[in-house]
Order: sequence, then structure tokens, then C-alpha cells
Amino acid sequence: MKIIRAKILPARDEVVRSGYRNGYPVEVPRWYTRIFEILPGLIIWFFILLPVIGALLHIYLVVVVYIAFLVVFWGYRALRFLQGLIIGYFRYKRDMATDFMAKLRDEDLHDLKFVLIFPMVKEGMETVEPSIEAWSKQDIGADKISVVFALEEPFTDDSLPTVRKLYEKYHTRFREMITIIHPHGVEGEAVGVKGANINWATRKFVDIVNQRGEDLSDYLLITNDNDLRPHEKYLSAIAVRYFETPPEVRLRRFYCTAVHTFNNNIWRVPPIVRIFSLTLTLAIFHSWVVMREFRDTWSAYVVNLQTVRDIGFWDPEVGVDDTYFYWAAKLHFHGDFAGEEVYIPTCNDAVENKTRLLTYKSLYKQQLRWGWGIVVFPITFAGMYSSFKKISHASKIGMAAVLFYNQVIFLTVVFSITFALPILQWLSPEYRYSAESYNLVQLMRIIMTGLMFFNIPIYIIRRKISPPPGGWPWWRHVWDIVEIVLITVNMLTFGFIPKVHAFTEMALNKKRKRFYATDKVAIK
Repeated sequence: MKIIRAKILPARDEVVRSGYRNGYPVEVPRWYTRIFEILPGLIIWFFILLPVIGALLHIYLVVVVYIAFLVVFWGYRALRFLQGLIIGYFRYKRDMATDFMAKLRDEDLHDLKFVLIFPMVKEGMETVEPSIEAWSKQDIGADKISVVFALEEPFTDDSLPTVRKLYEKYHTRFREMITIIHPHGVEGEAVGVKGANINWATRKFVDIVNQRGEDLSDYLLITNDNDLRPHEKYLSAIAVRYFETPPEVRLRRFYCTAVHTFNNNIWRVPPIVRIFSLTLTLAIFHSWVVMREFRDTWSAYVVNLQTVRDIGFWDPEVGVDDTYFYWAAKLHFHGDFAGEEVYIPTCNDAVENKTRLLTYKSLYKQQLRWGWGIVVFPITFAGMYSSFKKISHASKIGMAAVLFYNQVIFLTVVFSITFALPILQWLSPEYRYSAESYNLVQLMRIIMTGLMFFNIPIYIIRRKISPPPGGWPWWRHVWDIVEIVLITVNMLTFGFIPKVHAFTEMALNKKRKRFYATDKVAIK
């Protein structure tokens, strides 16, 4: 088994994108980046406090109009959500019935190779072997896949024995299996996220490819967590989509599934974690149908290795690797970088730990880390400042709109709909005795009651994508329906509070260089 270690600790310049510091172009003034670091936190706290402001300033009508707009907007979003799920489900059925290998020509497959960057910390065989087993069964052929185990130096005593067992069992199936150990203590690197690890491993693999005289563009790089188990047709579907893309734009596209499930352990985790994960699956699923232009690289995706090299890999100084990669590519290609999806499922682990309490703590820490994805907001605006003349005005406006919509505006909608009017009712006698206090509540009741019926098709589609175990008693199926009410609870807790936490930290200039690496532990 080939193991690559750093003989000496690398200098910062060897691992960071040239001309960048903490993800920002070095020529962008600090006052400019601070504006966009403060802005997201300022906006969400404004909307959180809006009912208090409206009551104190006696402008309750502003709050009423805003909430009325949100209620109508939420109804529109629900319609689009259902539309996306129904269309997406038919695409899912279509792709699952498709023989993608029959669509691939021999000349397409001749030079095509994959490299799977497989980050590990101290996970055991029970976590990583099912994933490696699934990759080894890809119908396109595991002999086209180079597996790169990306290990963290402080945990090699835990991970190397596992890697050696995997090598002994699987190395004859794959094209090659290489182990690259990421050194500990590199200047400026964020800790607790996989970005620094996959950045180091991919750079070293590119060196190997160059030494062998191979073409980087013949490789499609796969990045995902080490618990992901793809359907056997996943890579053949990706390959078909790749070759259907015009050759002149292939290097400006990424490829992924629209059916990102957590089916590995979804029926074992506590209810709020299950609802969180199922809701996330459906949110991703529908958005690839109705909001494709808003989709970024998240968790698991495939991209040409030459593209990764051209962009400058991932920035290890930034605590968010996936969304950062998307926006770095968007800027590098002057706005022309987008996703292409397939409807072949992958299965990940939902957050899980030894006990229910530890599981909830792990979910909060994970969501705090995800909340720090907001760092792409100031970083992208800094990139637009640096490349202002190279990016069209239309692209800049579109990128700014997506950033505001995805990263900021949508965060407070559920909180405002739920709490704004009760707060206003409590603090504002003017509102309490106004006609608006009655009419707006009636409008909300009508719309929200109508939306309840949307849960029926949503529930059916959700169980088609993430089917429950066989042998359930009747009451467990009933309880599965009852759990739907936890969607709102999730949106007001784990889907909201950690994000506000992260936004506030960034606004207060509290930089995070250490994050929580989600434990891969089965609940007892």
C-alpha cells in the first residue's frame, strides 16, 4: 500500500491559493470585507427584532404588511415545493429505470477515470467499509476509480489499521488505492473540517498524475463524506450527464445527485434529527427542479480534476469547503459555473452519537459549522470587488441575489411568521385593538390550513425516497405521520438558532479556526 507523508511541515504558500488570505483576495481592503461580514448578522437581527421596533416606534403597520407578505410568500413557496417534489419524483423513477451504461460509448469510457478523495479521521470499519463496498460495486467499473484515503496525522494510529484492512480486501477491485497523510499544524489551517485534508490530498494526487504524464482532464474527482453509500448506477449516471454536456463547458460544471438521502440510519436516530434529515433531503430534491440556478456544491459532488487545479483547490484557511469551492469557481469563471444533476440516490448517515442528548449536541455543533457557511457571503463580495471588470453586471447582480436569498433572507421567515404577531400583540396596544390584528390572523389561518393538505403528497413521496423498515406495527406508521409537526420545531431550533449564532459571531469579528468534526457513532 502506497503511503505518502510530508517529510517536513509545508509552508503556507504550498497549501493556500496564491494571492489569498483567509479566503479573501489580498488586494481587497479590510474595511470592505468587514461591511459584508457585518451585513448578514445585521439583517437577520433586524428582522428578528422588527416586531419590537414596530411596537416601540408605533409603526405596527410596517410589521403587519411584512408578515402578510411572508404568509403569501410562504404559500407560494409551498406550491413550488410540492411542484418540485412531484416532478423530481418522476425523474427519480425515470433514472432508476434507465440503463446508463448502454448510453455510454466505448470511446467515452476509454480515457475516463475517477478519483475518490476519501477523508478519514478515526472512523472504524463499521462506518467506512459499507461506503467502500458501495463504491466497489459501481456498474461503470471500480477499476476506473483511484481511491485516495486522506488521513489526518494526529489520528493515524486509529485510521491506518482500518485503511490497511480495506486495502487488503478491496485493492484488487479498484484501479489503485493510495494513502495520503495530511500533516498537522500547518500555518493558518482551519481544524475540524475536511477542507484542509482534501485540499492536501488532492494536491498530492495531482502531483502523482503529472509525474505519470497523464492528463488531469481525464479524471473526474469525487468528494463526499466517508459514510456516503452511492447507488450502483451513480457514477454511470454522472458519466452520461458529463458527456451530454458540451465539451466547451464541461470544465465549468459540477455534477451531483438531487436525491441526497440519510437512509443509512434515518430510522434509528431521535425524531427531531430524523425530521431534520428528511426535510433536508426533500429541500435539496425539490430545489434541483425549481431552483437549479441557486444550487451550489454541497457535501457530495463530482468535478473535473483540471477544474479543481485551475481554481486553486480548496482554501484550508476557510472553515467551509463545499460552498466555498462553488463560489470560488463562480468567480474564477466570471459567473459561468453551475451544476448538473442526476436522480440516482446516495445514502449518508444522519447525525448520531452514543446517547440522545449527545446526538442533539452533535447536531447543534454541526449546524453551527454549517452556519459558518455564511463566510462565503463576504468572501464572494470581496471576489467581485477584486474582479469587478471581468464579471458582467448581470452576473454580479445574479450572484448577489442568490447570496442574499440563500444565505440571509430566508433564514428568519419561519421565526417571523410564528412569533412576530404575538410579540406585536403583547407590546403594541394600537395593534391589539386594530382591525389588522383580526384580519391578518384570519389570512394566516386560511393559508396555513390550506397548506396542511400539502403534507399528504409530501408524506407519500418522502416514504418512497426513504422507505421505512418492514415489519412496523400500525401505531409506528401513525407516529411517523405525527412526527410531521416536528418540522416547525426543527425550523425554529436546529434550523435557526445555530445559524443566528454563526452570523452573530461573524458580525462581531469572532473568527473560528476550530470546528466540530461530526462523530460517526451509533446510538445505544
